[in-house]
Amino acid sequence: MAERSAAEQVKALVEAAEREARESREAVQRVAARADELSGRVDELAAGVADAVAALKQEIDTLRAASEAAPPAADEVEEAPAPASDGPAVPEGARLLALKMALDGRPRAETTAYLGENFELADPEALLDEVYARAEARK
Repeated sequence: MAERSAAEQVKALVEAAEREARESREAVQRVAARADELSGRVDELAAGVADAVAALKQEIDTLRAASEAAPPAADEVEEAPAPASDGPAVPEGARLLALKMALDGRPRAETTAYLGENFELADPEALLDEVYARAEARK
């Protein structure tokens, strides 16, 4: 009877080891899937930043070309309002992405959610007011 008991113990140990190995493989698969998801988000974020930078560079080139072609008369020069410096600084990446999303016609709620997931902003509503006003002005 002692032999049977030892055989049963060995069988139980083997089953436990197989169960642990299966659970470990499943955990590794979950981690790999999460890594793939995060990699995709990083690629999306990088593409968004690159697109926003390219759009801003194009806008700068257009403005420079227009200013060189026909400089306005002295009484036609309109000063752009200086950005408010009272509030906390906003990371340029957040500003660029928010502007790109606004220019792409994304809903404000979607942009709010995206910024909340990817940036720590003290006053996201002020940023959204700014970029959605700029996007509306370009239409």
